[in-house]
Amino acid sequence: MKSPKQKEQARWPHEPKTNAKTSKRKEELEIAKDEKIRIVLRPMKIKAASISLKNGTIRLNKNLIPKLDEESIKYLLLHELIHYKQRSANHNGNFQKQLNSKIEETKNREIENKIITCLLELNNIF
Repeated sequence: MKSPKQKEQARWPHEPKTNAKTSKRKEELEIAKDEKIRIVLRPMKIKAASISLKNGTIRLNKNLIPKLDEESIKYLLLHELIHYKQRSANHNGNFQKQLNSKIEETKNREIENKIITCLLELNNIF
C-alpha cells in the first residue's frame, strides 16, 4: 500500500514520452545511461522544478506542467539534469556555460520568461 506521500508523487501520465526526453538529454550531457533519474509531479507554490541530487529525483510542479508547452518542459528537464551532472544546485558560470552550450542564451531567457509568467498566473500574482 502506498503512503500519502507516494500517492502525491504520482508519476507523470506521459512517463514513457518523458523518459525518452530525459534519456536524450542525459545522452547530450554525457550522463551515464545506467544512472537512474526519476521524474515525479508534486504541487509546488513557487518553483517550476527542482532536483534532489542525493537520490536523483526531478520534481516538476504538477500544477504548472499542463500549462507549459513542450519546449518549456524540455528546458526544465535540461536545467535540472545540468544540476545533476554538476552535482550542484548553484547557477554559477559553469552551469550557465553548460546551459548555453545546449540552448542559445536569448532562447533560454525567452523560455524562462514563459515559465515564470505561467507560474505567476498560476498563483494569481500576474
